[in-house]
Amino acid sequence: MPGGRCHPSGRGRPDPGRRHAERRAHGVRRRHADVRRHPPDPPAGRRLPRVSMRTGRPDPSRVAPRKADGVGVLLTVVSATLFGAVVVLGKVATRPGGLPVPSLLAYRFGLATVVLAALLAALRLPLTPARGEATRLAALGMFLYAGDAAMFFTALRHGSVAAVTLLFYTYPVCVSMLAWVLGRGRPGWLLGGALASAVAGAAIVAIGGRGVSIDGLGAFLAIGAALSISLYFVGAEAVLRRTNSLTGAMWVSAWAALGLAAFALATGAASVPHGGRQWALVLGMGVFTSGAFVCLFGGLRRLGAVRTAILSTAEPLAAVTLAAIFLDEVVRAGTLVGGALIVVGAIAASVARGQTRSEPPIH
Repeated sequence: MPGGRCHPSGRGRPDPGRRHAERRAHGVRRRHADVRRHPPDPPAGRRLPRVSMRTGRPDPSRVAPRKADGVGVLLTVVSATLFGAVVVLGKVATRPGGLPVPSLLAYRFGLATVVLAALLAALRLPLTPARGEATRLAALGMFLYAGDAAMFFTALRHGSVAAVTLLFYTYPVCVSMLAWVLGRGRPGWLLGGALASAVAGAAIVAIGGRGVSIDGLGAFLAIGAALSISLYFVGAEAVLRRTNSLTGAMWVSAWAALGLAAFALATGAASVPHGGRQWALVLGMGVFTSGAFVCLFGGLRRLGAVRTAILSTAEPLAAVTLAAIFLDEVVRAGTLVGGALIVVGAIAASVARGQTRSEPPIH
């Protein structure tokens, strides 16, 4: 046989030893192919590395679930801390003699837009929204998101960081209730308990007993901000389907900046930062906002919407802690008790929403 080994008799029959070796090699190849298609179950308490479906070898580009969860938790906590830092900087910036709220927020969101656009370009992600969703992003950013921010930072002029932030954090319950009203979920004992806990906590924080830490207008604005951001979340989930999340964040930030700038010009509240201190506050708020957006969407990719929402309840804790450290704000007993009830309600609402609706895909 050309190119092969012949039987010693010279009659051209294949060598049995070679045939046996070929069968063994064929069996090994089949077993390797089976392992690639159907990997064996890992031993108890041990995870096998993720493998490539093409080569059957460990694929470093695919992060193991446990590691991805850890990174997601870290990113979400960092995001919450950065948002808390933005609140503290905003409290300082809106003190008497500081920038008007519309001007401050226009600079904040304008700077955040520039940073996010640069990041999108560096990552080669789309800079434009999906077809048909640009107008929806404009409405969400210019009205709901800008309105939420304006009410929240105006409320900081009428109350402590702790009181305003905790009242604002009734919004997860508002989101769940709005979803139920719109037929996107069903009420249950968990959602009812979340609502009761959040309402009780908000009442305790707002009333506060002796030494009230927020006045009536501040409480009204903080709860108004919570309702506005709730409408934003429900609206975004309903109308934004194909736009990349980070791209959407950039355009929401851009439209919010434009809307707030127009409002500042129309009301005579337009102002330019003076001195290094005001510029430092504006730059800090813009950079921290951008970093918080990036970390938040990184957490969403790894953990999903429900777990990210639960971990984001670290934001009130971060804001209260930073305000106590840098602003010497005293946290009263009523604020602590009411805040604990609000956070419990926010977590319960996030869990209840996860039970009634599957997590949306994160792009």
